[in-house]
Amino acid sequence: MSYDKAKYHFESVQKEGLDMIQAYVHSGFYLGWLIDNDLLDEEFADDCDEDIALFKRREITAPRLFQRLDGVLSEQDISEQGNAFTQSYFDFDTGSYLEDYQTYLVKDLPGVFHVKDSWENYHIAAEFISERYRRWLSRQANVISSDV
Repeated sequence: MSYDKAKYHFESVQKEGLDMIQAYVHSGFYLGWLIDNDLLDEEFADDCDEDIALFKRREITAPRLFQRLDGVLSEQDISEQGNAFTQSYFDFDTGSYLEDYQTYLVKDLPGVFHVKDSWENYHIAAEFISERYRRWLSRQANVISSDV
């Protein structure tokens, strides 16, 4: 299952007259956060280790990495725990990632594809994703302790 593909957004980005990298930004930031929090599938990370190393050394941004990895974020690329969180938070229909993205990054911009690919914006995204992850982990711990 794919959580998102940049190609789904190409037409919208083109209609708005934006650079095509904008189709990679919102999911690219999420991918970067997954990497920074060691939540990728080990085999996928090994297969992409050179590209991921560029991101970790901050030589390319997360959206540029997402572009290099064909702009697909799928469950087989993410660890078991990463998938559990992603299904809860990132899912565009039921999760709150896009709502947070809108609140913290889009703000007064014309739309979701207008958020710039910058380290400053990535750090903002990483902060709100991390906060949601901490809450999610806390809820998981509460569920486990109530089952005991």
